[in-house]
This record gives sequence, structure tokens and C-alpha cells, in this order.
Amino acid sequence: MFQSFVITLREGVEAALIIGIVLGYLQKSGRRHWSGLVYWALAAAVVASAVAAYWVHRWEVSEDAYEGWLMLVGAVFVASMVVWMWRTGKRMKQEIEERLSGLAASPPRSAALGLFLFVFLMVLREGIETVLFLAAVSLRSTAELVNFMGGLAGLALALALGVAFFKGTLRVNLRQFFSVTTLVLMLVGVQLLVTGVHELSERGVLPTSRREMAVVGPWVNNDALFFVVLIALCLFLVTAQRIQASAVRQAGELSQLAPPDRRKRLAEQRRDRFWRLTLATLGTACIVAVSAQFIYSRTAQAVSPPQRLSLSSQGATIPVAELRDHRLHHFVVNVGGAEARFISILDDSDSVRVALDACQICGTQGYYQDGKNVICRNCGAAIYVPTIGTAGGCNPIHVDYRVEGETVVIGPTALEAAAKLFR
Repeated sequence: MFQSFVITLREGVEAALIIGIVLGYLQKSGRRHWSGLVYWALAAAVVASAVAAYWVHRWEVSEDAYEGWLMLVGAVFVASMVVWMWRTGKRMKQEIEERLSGLAASPPRSAALGLFLFVFLMVLREGIETVLFLAAVSLRSTAELVNFMGGLAGLALALALGVAFFKGTLRVNLRQFFSVTTLVLMLVGVQLLVTGVHELSERGVLPTSRREMAVVGPWVNNDALFFVVLIALCLFLVTAQRIQASAVRQAGELSQLAPPDRRKRLAEQRRDRFWRLTLATLGTACIVAVSAQFIYSRTAQAVSPPQRLSLSSQGATIPVAELRDHRLHHFVVNVGGAEARFISILDDSDSVRVALDACQICGTQGYYQDGKNVICRNCGAAIYVPTIGTAGGCNPIHVDYRVEGETVVIGPTALEAAAKLFR
């Protein structure tokens, strides 16, 4: 349940915060009437997510490929959104001070289309992944129902965080809001760009090498850091205020107001404190949840030392009985002075899967198990167990082996070929 909770939480928070940033910026800049475009884009993205997820699942479209392209397109639109905010922000103070009527005008067609596509694409990617995840969970067993409920709880917390962020930033001054949210969007853009390049490289759409993946991989593998920094920036925007000085100033202002106006101002202050406290609480809960998942993932990577196999005239052998726990097992064998490493696991159909503990893209970094997936240590790519040993992406490199009764046999020729990779 906790894992499904964190997955949907991370998928939803990014979209919720971006919508909150856009709505907050429109309201602060006097363009509140543009908000309808945001809601229409959100509704369209939700519908499109369900439809696209259905076809991706039905036709078995490459998830890596579609996600990679969406990420790159999304990165472009994030950059364009930052440029648009920066250009309008330079004129905003003067326009507001002079109370120009231009702020109340209808958005130009190009700006409206850009705003719509920005929100639509950002929500679409997160929405497709979330719908696919929830659709993959059956309600036939208690454990799967719990996972489904965990996923819904993650989405609910993400939505609540987005609402609290929007409400909590309404009284933040425009300059501070603009500065911090621009950093947030730039961070999201970098994350989308790096991850999109990785997904397309893994699929083979973009050329790559071990040197490039050594740089890109750790960024993708530590995407929890992006998430934590993203939330921390939003918390800083709302909570980093000069509370004492503000309280003294407001007390002086309140004393000069008439009783009805004073009561109204006090009510506004209470609402402001409520939403700030709510955002701080929800944001902290999100950081704790993702950090806990990150620590668990790092613990899972710290596997026990590989089991050493002995050589015989047949090669190296692995008893199938050792794989009955359906866990990922690591093995090592000395071949001509080289330590060749292997992984082996039984999939859900009890078929034996054996491969080298290395891939063509990331090299000999190896793999670990997280839930039902096998994960690349370098870039965090999730490997579907039945595909272990097949060509493509970060899949473990194929090795020739055979199953004789209750024994897995890796022949001398295969061992020699494997040893060359690890020398």
C-alpha cells in the first residue's frame, strides 16, 4: 500500500503544483479571468489520460517511447512558460501600479493556446501514468484492494497539497511568488529534459553510450531529490516570512481600522494562517513519505554478497530450488581471472530467467529487486522480470543457459563470453 501511495503521490504532486502556480500567477497578475483556460485544459487532460492509457495498454505501445517524447515536449512548454512569466513579470509592476486596463482584456489567441497546451501536456503525462497504474490493480484480493486504496490516498494528498499551495500563496507578494515559482518551473523543466532523454535512449530512439548514461543515469535514479527540492521551494515560498515584523505591522494597522473592517481583516489573517499551516503540514508529510521510500529503496540495493559458483566440465550450475522464493539472486564465478556476475530469478509463471548482472547502456553497475521489478542500479530503470535477457534498453544482457530438470546450467562458452565483459 505504501509503495502505491508514494507512486501516485509523486505523479500527482507535480501536476497539482504546476496548476497552483499557474492559477496563482494569473490571479496575482490581474488575469484571473484566464483561469477558465486552466480548468478546461485540466479537464481535457484527465479525459485524454484515460483514453490514451486505454490505447497504450490495449496496443502495448512502448511506455518508454511515449513518456520520453511527452517529457521532451513538456520541457519545451515549461521553458516557454518561464519565458512568458519572465517577460510579463518585467512589465507587471508598472502595469499594476498604473492600473492599466490591458490586464482585463481577453487573452490573445497565441497566449491562450500556449497556456492551454502547457497545462494539458503537464497533466496528461502524469495522468496517463496514474491511470495505467490504477488500472493494473485488480480488486479481487484484499492486498490489491489495499494497494488501490493507497494509490487513491496518494492522489488525494497531491490534490490537497495543490489546493493548499494555491490558497496559501494568495497573499504572498508578486515578486517573491514570481522568483520562487520560476525556480520551481525551471527545476521541473530540467527534470523532464533529463528523464525524457533517458527514456528515449533506453528505448533506442536516441543514440547513447555508457559515458552519457553515467551522467544522465544518477540524475534519473535520484529523482526523489527533485521531488523533495520541489516541495521545499513551495514551503519556502509560503512560510519564509518575517513573522514578528509582520505581526507588529499588522497590529498597528488593525488598531486604525473600524471594528467591522478589523473583524474582516482578522478573518482574512486566520484563513491565511490556516492555509499556510495546512501546506506546511501536507508538504512535510509528502517529504517524509518520499524520503522513507527512498531510504527503503537504498536499503533494497544493499544486497548480500553474490553466491560464488564452482566450475565443472559442464560449466556453472544453479539449483532451481534456490530460486523458489521468486527473489532476485546474484551469483559470481571466476573465469580465467575475471569475476563474471549473473542474476537469476523465477518469474510469475515459474520460468527461470538468467542474465548477466550488466546491461549494454549502463555497463556493469548491476541490478537489485524492488517489489516485483528488477531495477538498474545506475539509472533506476524498472525491468519487467519476463523480459530479463531480451535485447533492448537497460535489460540485463542475455547469456546462453539451459534448464536440466532442477538445475540451471551455464556452459563454458557462455561463461567465457561473459568474462570478457567484466574484465
